[in-house]
Amino acid sequence: MATVGLRIVLLGTLVLLLATVIWSSGAMGAEPGMTRPRNVLLLIADQHHHAVLGSAGNSVVRTPNLDQLAREGISVTHATAVTPFCSPTRASFVTGQWPHTHRVLSNVQEGVEGITDRQTTLDNTLFDAGYKMRHFGRWGIGERTALRAYRDQVGSRQETAEYWRWLEKRKDAVETRAPRPGEVFLDKLFMTKEMARAHLVWKEDLLRSPQDVSRIGRSPIAARAQQESWLVDRVIDWMEQNADKPFMLTYSAVPPHAPWAAPDPYYSMYDPAKMPLPASFYDRSAIYRESQPSRMVRLLGEEGVREYLRCYYARVTMMDELFGRVLGKLRELGLEENTLVIYTSDHGDMQGAHAMMGKYVDAYYDEIVRVPLIVRYPPSIRAGKTLKQHASSVDVMPTILDYLGLPLPPSVQGQSLRDQLDGKVAPDDRPGFGERGIDGINASRMIRTREWKYSIFGSGRRELFHLAEDPNELRNLTEDPSYEAQRKGLEQQLRQWMVANEDPALDGLL
Repeated sequence: MATVGLRIVLLGTLVLLLATVIWSSGAMGAEPGMTRPRNVLLLIADQHHHAVLGSAGNSVVRTPNLDQLAREGISVTHATAVTPFCSPTRASFVTGQWPHTHRVLSNVQEGVEGITDRQTTLDNTLFDAGYKMRHFGRWGIGERTALRAYRDQVGSRQETAEYWRWLEKRKDAVETRAPRPGEVFLDKLFMTKEMARAHLVWKEDLLRSPQDVSRIGRSPIAARAQQESWLVDRVIDWMEQNADKPFMLTYSAVPPHAPWAAPDPYYSMYDPAKMPLPASFYDRSAIYRESQPSRMVRLLGEEGVREYLRCYYARVTMMDELFGRVLGKLRELGLEENTLVIYTSDHGDMQGAHAMMGKYVDAYYDEIVRVPLIVRYPPSIRAGKTLKQHASSVDVMPTILDYLGLPLPPSVQGQSLRDQLDGKVAPDDRPGFGERGIDGINASRMIRTREWKYSIFGSGRRELFHLAEDPNELRNLTEDPSYEAQRKGLEQQLRQWMVANEDPALDGLL
């Protein structure tokens, strides 16, 4: 019996070693002549405007690490968020479904159930396939420990609490305690005197969102003691400890999302007087006049908007440096060649366009709908290319599963981009779609093609923009009879998409 038992143990060990070799070589499930990534690194930012990147042609912002990632991989030029809001898009990342299907329709507040094991998720799918799983940073769709992939890990709230305990013990956490000339210290932040006055006025606004978007200025907490820097230390530790195992690692950074508070050296890198105002800054549509983003711009004025942009750009640069540390560790561990790296964001930011800032506007302007999307996998993606087509948040899950050679769950509504990213097929003409809500006056839908954008709202309002001639979306052509054919054609495409995806808002909107 002992001999038989020993043989079984030896056979089991041999099988395990063989599987490890196959997996480590990237060949598990591979087609002849191609490899599969051994690991996945998913980098997510919150509220990153698609054009605030050097690789996107922005000559002001400093993003050397993401620019390098773009040079080594491929940039998808027209990636769109399923909705210009955090939680619905993040739920689409992990389910591959549209918000009207996964039913995370607005931001998930503390204590509210979000995504759980009841849904089929990317994270659980890889966990069940044997991958080592870890998620650091913003989750935003409930509690990540609600998924079995992360059951044995700390939740996002516990992660933040741990940081604050660490910060209280950090004697060198505060870099500066004295305001500079022209600054005041208010709400734990150094602000210009003008920004401080606006902040106090905004705090009395009864219609403002619970999230304080008027805290704009210089952070007294040293860059090395910022929560994101503390978090990246833990990301790097985890990578070192798990470098010998197939893994999927997600680092979801908060920047450049509000509060727009940036520490030095990032804050001082940018001169607010030189911050670029968008071409549509003086376009003040009456439709959005009472929205929070519009009221904020009226309160701040041009000088205040430039200060907000200065802090936003500073937070983008800080985020870029943090991502650079993670990518540098991947390189140091020798994992670059067999790791699929994806960088994207959950939505954009108005950046002063149409005299608005932030995201709290019921619209589908490109500033909040389009997002950066960079993918790198050296064995099959040609470096430095761009993919000129639409892609969506729902496509992240099927693309990752396709690269890993794992079957696509029937619940997924997105499409894999692998063949386009690898150059096996030409870019296609798929439109981009966006949505908000599922019924009543709050429901709306959008379709975006290479030349046109058409949006319908539960109130009966319509917006039609000819992007090829009007990229800044200044002229709504809905009422112009010359464009009736274009409007009807786009509406028909939108109807077909809603029918195909069993969208419950169909009857109420079309």
